[in-house]
Amino acid sequence: MSKTKPLFYVFKVLDNQDPLMLGRVRAESTVHDNTAAIGSITNPPYNEEKDKWTSRDPFLFNPLLPYFLYQVPKKDELIYVFYYNSDYKYQNQFYVQGSFSNPTTSPGEYIEGMKTELGLGGQYKNPLELKCLDNNGSYVDPPNFGVFPEPGDNAIMGRGSADLIVKEDEVLLRAGKTIGNINPNQIPAANNTRAYLQLSKFDSIKILDEVKTFVQNNEVVVSVKYLIEWVITNPENNENKFAGSVYLYKLKPDLKTNSAELKVDSNVDEFKSLIHERNFVLLSKNDTIKFINNFINECNNDWSTFSVSRQRNLFQEQPFPIFYRPSNKMYEFMTSKTNTTITPIIQKNVNQIYNGIKLNNTTLINGWGLIYTQDKVGTPTTTKNIQLPIYKYNNTPLTFASVGANKICFLSHNSTIPGKGKINFDGTLYGITNDVYSDEIVPKTSSSVRGEELLELLNYIVRFMVTHTHAFPGLPPVPVTQDGSNVTTLLSLLQNAPNKVLNEHIRLN
Repeated sequence: MSKTKPLFYVFKVLDNQDPLMLGRVRAESTVHDNTAAIGSITNPPYNEEKDKWTSRDPFLFNPLLPYFLYQVPKKDELIYVFYYNSDYKYQNQFYVQGSFSNPTTSPGEYIEGMKTELGLGGQYKNPLELKCLDNNGSYVDPPNFGVFPEPGDNAIMGRGSADLIVKEDEVLLRAGKTIGNINPNQIPAANNTRAYLQLSKFDSIKILDEVKTFVQNNEVVVSVKYLIEWVITNPENNENKFAGSVYLYKLKPDLKTNSAELKVDSNVDEFKSLIHERNFVLLSKNDTIKFINNFINECNNDWSTFSVSRQRNLFQEQPFPIFYRPSNKMYEFMTSKTNTTITPIIQKNVNQIYNGIKLNNTTLINGWGLIYTQDKVGTPTTTKNIQLPIYKYNNTPLTFASVGANKICFLSHNSTIPGKGKINFDGTLYGITNDVYSDEIVPKTSSSVRGEELLELLNYIVRFMVTHTHAFPGLPPVPVTQDGSNVTTLLSLLQNAPNKVLNEHIRLN
């Protein structure tokens, strides 16, 4: 039984600087003695200095891919070697780039790491996964989806942040797709401000159908200045004769005393200081409710003159917002289910008084409330009109082309801006460097013009010219024209034109 021969062999790249620029490399076997390769060259014997990169070089490999798909590995990387006839090694030998252990190692990986996915690399640590299975067995995209090509798409990959992605109906040419460099076994950060060219074909057109307007109410959080609390000292009586007090406290500003946090049952004892107290005795339940409500209304209506014994003003400033409620003890009488000292009559009396407390008959909530401004109880809000565009799709195929970058330059070899000089493109055949952009292109190009914004400025100038008048011949025009245009607005538009009409980041010569 004959021994099965390998289909390909694993070699390590020694040199990739092909003097013929054909993508050839010099490489040596990782498992066999390379002296046999040298010994196979006779008449005359192999001379490393003279025969390197020639047809006598046993370490020379041609790319298996055609020249028009140029892909040359780096020194010390792994390649797969194929022979036209494996019985006659060291001639008619070809290679393809070896596998990387992970897309994040594509900038360059030593051969030992590239063996990870082979039987030769079983002892190496598993690399970082860029797609993972969730608990349902479905693949989950990495945090920065889009950096690497998706299965089903075709791509030509650079070793860094550049690539060419060909999808079913779209082509992406990108550079700077990541923030910083791609580092081994680190999920790269996606760069939304990458430079790109995108060509897309869509099956339908998204067009505006109508715009609906909604009113949105947003809660305004304010710091509550004052707190009104009432207490019944004999809630257990059955004779409808109640005694108690109404207290007015000044609140210290704190997170717990703002309108979003302060509630009917909040404990804010550490933030309140008593500034006024009114007592009552032998009042019926209805009169007790009326007494408490009158106190609340006096704070609401007569705050500028409200005083203790009418000798000094109680409020030195507008008091709102004011929060009114029962004391924490009174609220416990109504809600506690564990305090055995609270009898049904206590609960009944306090609840009936509580349900009668309100600023006025239009107040929707009984027992407590926030007076955020005079006569207004509830949650302070601001209203904002929200315009919601409604779109529909027209089933007409449409193509788009877009280019984006931090700076975009449209350059012509035949154009020169008078006074700025001609751009020197010498030495830029293999790419324009950062220095050439800074020293040649930016100084010798001009900002592009935003069309609609330019028309807006020109329209205002024409309106001013057509409708302006002069008080007397020889005097400057009257500042305000017949259609309402004015000199101040015109000068402001001209002053803002460099930023509004011009775009310095899209340049042309």
